[in-house]
Amino acid sequence: MAFRPIQAAAATGNLNTIASGSIVAGNTQVMDLVAPNTLSATFTVLAETNTLTIAAIWQVSVDGSTWLRVAPTVNNAAEVVLATGTAGADSAVTRVVPAPPAVHGFKYVRAAVLTGGTTGAAADTYSIQINFVNKNFR
Repeated sequence: MAFRPIQAAAATGNLNTIASGSIVAGNTQVMDLVAPNTLSATFTVLAETNTLTIAAIWQVSVDGSTWLRVAPTVNNAAEVVLATGTAGADSAVTRVVPAPPAVHGFKYVRAAVLTGGTTGAAADTYSIQINFVNKNFR
């Protein structure tokens, strides 16, 4: 049986004036179309501000308005930082991050970035693209 991979439109922006500890969400995905264990997100982040950290996280919702953060592993370990700004020129980092299995118990899901260390600036950027296989494709 053939499958149809989907790459949704990316959510992009910068982290200008975004305080440390803030979550910046990507686009919402309805789980009705997602084949089990195929959901991932492609993150491209650039941390130019010295000591700024950017991590990838997942959030879920039953109603599309109240969002809960999903633990990345069963022992609730912290998310790994994708990029850390330094005093010099930094390079963009691109990673594909699989969704934790718990997302399949909710109607809505979204990938997001979590900032840390310091407040972001206009040069600190992100792109989040959802990827999955359409479970209804035949």
